[in-house]
Amino acid sequence: MKTYTKFLVALTWTTSFSAYVNGWPTHDEIVQSTQERATADSIDLDAIPSFNLSSALDSIASTYLDGQAQEMTQRNSSNATTIIDVHAHCVPDWYRAIAPTAGGNPTPFWNVSGHLNFMASQGISHAVVAFSPGANVYPGSREATIALARLINEQSAAYARVYPNHFSFYAVVPLPYTQDAIAEAMYALDTLEAAGIALYSNFEGRYLGDSAFTPFFQAMDARGADQIIYIHPTTPYLRINGSLIEANPTTYPTGNIEFYFETARVLQDLAVTQTILNFTNINYIIPHVGGAFPSVADRLLKSFPAIYDRTLAALQTRFFWDSAGPTYFHQVGGLLAYDIPASQLLFGTDYPYAPIFTYAPSLVGIKMSRFVDDFERERIFFRNAQELFRDRIAL
Repeated sequence: MKTYTKFLVALTWTTSFSAYVNGWPTHDEIVQSTQERATADSIDLDAIPSFNLSSALDSIASTYLDGQAQEMTQRNSSNATTIIDVHAHCVPDWYRAIAPTAGGNPTPFWNVSGHLNFMASQGISHAVVAFSPGANVYPGSREATIALARLINEQSAAYARVYPNHFSFYAVVPLPYTQDAIAEAMYALDTLEAAGIALYSNFEGRYLGDSAFTPFFQAMDARGADQIIYIHPTTPYLRINGSLIEANPTTYPTGNIEFYFETARVLQDLAVTQTILNFTNINYIIPHVGGAFPSVADRLLKSFPAIYDRTLAALQTRFFWDSAGPTYFHQVGGLLAYDIPASQLLFGTDYPYAPIFTYAPSLVGIKMSRFVDDFERERIFFRNAQELFRDRIAL
């Protein structure tokens, strides 16, 4: 169980646990512990350029200090769950300051209380959150990417520990720096108790089937059965004369349309490179019921007949498809045409990145969808996620 008490145990890196038996850690002690854990892993948190590090450390510490008021409430609250949201985001102020746009749109304002109010309005009692676009804000800078990944994961863990009945998190990793990504994934999963790992459709223009990333998938697969990787679309790039150029040929923001083609590209890459088939202990969560992928999957996979049947079987069993966006009016039909069973469908909102007017209709779209029956709807809203995440989330 993720609890605030476990953070106190983590503080034994620098301070005796007994020091906190009769009191909570101070702001400065939390900041010091966060910094010293990074230093122990050879991470320089000061490597992020033009960044007020204290703003992020203050946010992490403040989140934990909020736990003083939350702890008793959390212990006494009901764990009854109606809807699990597997696709939501957190955007603390310090992160929005360094990533003011996402997918070509302004990064939205966000805070915990607003997110909890949104969840209550939609009947959602638990959300698995991720930062987007993750740690990839400083292309070409290994040190900055590693440092930002660690700050993101420490912040995400703080939300999950202080609000365990309401939040879990996907950890980010500093790809394209593969060995660093492996180390951060192990820290996030084993020490911070992440529910899974968030990857993005490409890292500096390199898609996930890139051979340089193979050791990362090997390391995840070696952890044993039922690893969870959540793949979020991100901005596509071309590398021209050593520079990354955004590869959006339209006049529309990348997040509005191009993200759906990014999902198709990364799934194509994972399939053709046989990454899907080579590492069978990994389950994948794919947003927006697969984006544009169902429209091209047969055309793609039939071009590789030797892997068609096995890849399709993997898509039907080890892939889970979330509903973020108004996807259940018509789009989900394309996915279900591939005999994806209802057991593989999950609920997602994309909060707070989706336009505010889309959330209620998207929820109604599932409740009224002709593509699923009432039993399947119950599984989409709760049971499938419960069975996938098991004890990784507090229910």
